[in-house]
Amino acid sequence: MIPPELSPLSTPLPVSHPALWRRNVNVLWIASFIAMIGMNACLPFLPLYVRALGVTDFAEAQKWTGLVYAGAFMLSIFTVPLWGALGDKYGRKLMIVRAIFGLTLAMFLMGFAQNVWQLFFLRVFQGGVSGFIAAAISLVSTSAPEHKRGWAISVIQTAISGGTVIGPLIGGAIADAFGVRSLFTMVAGFCFVSGIVVVLYVRETPETKTAKDAPSLSNTLRFAWNEPLLRGLLWTIVLVQAALNFTPSILAYFIEEKGAPPQFLATTTGVAVGLVGVLIVIFAPRWGRLTDRRGFVWVMLRVLPWLGLATMLQAAIPHYEWIFPLRVVIGIFAGAATPTLYTALSKHVPSERNGGIMGLASSATLIGGLLAPILCGWLTAQWGMEWGFVASGLLFLAALPMIAAMRKHLSR
Repeated sequence: MIPPELSPLSTPLPVSHPALWRRNVNVLWIASFIAMIGMNACLPFLPLYVRALGVTDFAEAQKWTGLVYAGAFMLSIFTVPLWGALGDKYGRKLMIVRAIFGLTLAMFLMGFAQNVWQLFFLRVFQGGVSGFIAAAISLVSTSAPEHKRGWAISVIQTAISGGTVIGPLIGGAIADAFGVRSLFTMVAGFCFVSGIVVVLYVRETPETKTAKDAPSLSNTLRFAWNEPLLRGLLWTIVLVQAALNFTPSILAYFIEEKGAPPQFLATTTGVAVGLVGVLIVIFAPRWGRLTDRRGFVWVMLRVLPWLGLATMLQAAIPHYEWIFPLRVVIGIFAGAATPTLYTALSKHVPSERNGGIMGLASSATLIGGLLAPILCGWLTAQWGMEWGFVASGLLFLAALPMIAAMRKHLSR
């Protein structure tokens, strides 16, 4: 039960109120949940939209799908760290608002794409104005007490995952009933509502107060590169995010190949994606508390082997129903991957650099997201879709020695 004074829609708290950080977590949970419902309502079905835009050859559709997925990451790799540094100077709430309304415009325009090239360039534009989640995590992590940061970041992760659950289920039903193109207007509407929630109810705490003399982006880059722990965490984020993003672009095709009924293909794909999200919502806060108590190395060394094994076993399923128990295992452990690494970063950087470092973390996330679908499209076109799942699992396992090597850089 949320206390009345912390209810997201209650009378605004003064910026000096000690519980304001919890209020912001609640509000940003709602805003992130709404935005992620919108984004994930269409994201799993981009392969079907590529086909609807005239790319009917299967190998070409796989390659174009990889490019369309990667398009959102191509520009954002460079812009998200810049937005993070600007957030340190001018306000993290401002960056959240800018990102969510930019996403609203991008999604609205995608609904009017006439060919796959237009869809690709709109995805690039979407990436250029992105940074909503990074700004939200930065605001939450700088205002929450250190012993609560893992929990707070994990709570935001549950909103992301909750949207991942509900979005594909709604999107799949709409796509099957009305076509994929109709999804994008709905997505824009969800994102617009999310932006209004942030404008009205998020308030920056004294701990997140910005300064005009905050470190520049170039200074933050040098700082991160010269700190072995931060450098290792950023490289690990690249690897883990590449593993997480390697197969979503082919999941609909894979489920179709494994015998899913064509008339329910989008719905079945939505359930497969949403199942992982349900488990992340349930388990992410638990992983967050474990991270606060035991440290990120302890958590990641136990999570990565299970993610690697369950991901690779998807390649061996004989029929599409077999993918669902493996998705359950992935969902249980995926709730630890991203928030644990972000928590580790937030606990080892000064607060005045938090926005810039979180921007670099988002850039690392985006690099993984950029490379993964392109490599997956090439690999699966050459060798078959099963190899996409094998490669994804191996990437999870490859992060294990990187995590183990970070022990010596920890003060605890």
